[in-house]
Amino acid sequence: MGRSLAVDDNSTMSRLSKYSLGAALVAALVLGVVAAKLRSDHSFVVEASVENFRDAPNGTKLGTLLAGTEIESIGEEGQWVRFRVEGWVWGPSLEGYVSEEERDGPQEEPIPPLQDERPRIKELVNDRYGVFYGVGLDEDIGRLWLRFRVRDIEREAWEQRAFAVQRGAFELLQGRVEFSEIRIETNRPDGSGEVGQYIAATAAADLASAGDDWAVWRQHTRFSIDGGETWEEAE
Repeated sequence: MGRSLAVDDNSTMSRLSKYSLGAALVAALVLGVVAAKLRSDHSFVVEASVENFRDAPNGTKLGTLLAGTEIESIGEEGQWVRFRVEGWVWGPSLEGYVSEEERDGPQEEPIPPLQDERPRIKELVNDRYGVFYGVGLDEDIGRLWLRFRVRDIEREAWEQRAFAVQRGAFELLQGRVEFSEIRIETNRPDGSGEVGQYIAATAAADLASAGDDWAVWRQHTRFSIDGGETWEEAE
């Protein structure tokens, strides 16, 4: 008769139990390492094709996250994960958005000298000589023009005002604006007519050489009383 092999069920079960317990401990250690890694990184990846995100657990839906979106956990409440996610959005679509260039203070284009001095020229005219209408420069011919309205004065007084305004504008603009002639354009000295009918035109060089001598200025100035259709020389 062959020999029979007796098996001690209690001993076998004991060995199996020890083996199973050891395997379980190893598995637990592995899972523990993985869990620790997740808690250390605080990062998760969305698995669902589309997942909602809300302002609070079971709160108002704020939007959706697409599959593959990586989020950083910053807290948990039950099975809800509070997260932080990094991404990019088109700035002009955001209310109150200001571009980086605007925040840094974009370089403003410099104000042209004539425009910059315009308030002072206006003040010069309005303060003593009439009502300012405008100032401009015809760069093609180098003509600076200045218009204002006068009221009820004699011809000689009108000439003196034209001279004074020319001198004042010249002093404000010399070295800043290039012009070869400066023209004063007004209405008639008695206050009637359109601005532009009476004209006093003087070369910039002659105005500079005349200084504050009105008589010398008159000798080098052309006058028109019909808007430039005809010209008269000073006596």
